[in-house]
Amino acid sequence: MPEPETTGDFKAFNVGLMASTYLMPLAKSIELLCGIAFVTGRYVTLANILILPITVNILFINYFLTPNGLPIAALLFLGNLFLIYRYWDNYKSVFTA
Repeated sequence: MPEPETTGDFKAFNVGLMASTYLMPLAKSIELLCGIAFVTGRYVTLANILILPITVNILFINYFLTPNGLPIAALLFLGNLFLIYRYWDNYKSVFTA
C-alpha cells in the first residue's frame, strides 16, 4: 500500500522523526513486543504500561496534524483503556504507597 503524501506541519514532523536513528526502531520494537504480549495473554499489564505513551502520542499526532486518521487512533486508545480497565486489579499495587 503506498504511503499517502504528507504536507505542511505533518511533513516537517515526519522528517524530524525520521532524522533520529533510534526512535522509530525503538517504538516499533515496543509495539511488536506488546502485540505479542496481547496475543499470547502474558504480561498484558506490562504491555499496557509500555504501549500507553505510544498510543497517546498517536492520538495527539492524529488530532493535531492529520485529523483524517483520528477515528483509528481513537479506537486504538480506547482499546488500550479497555485493557487497563479489564486488568485493573493488576494495577492496584502500582498505586499503593
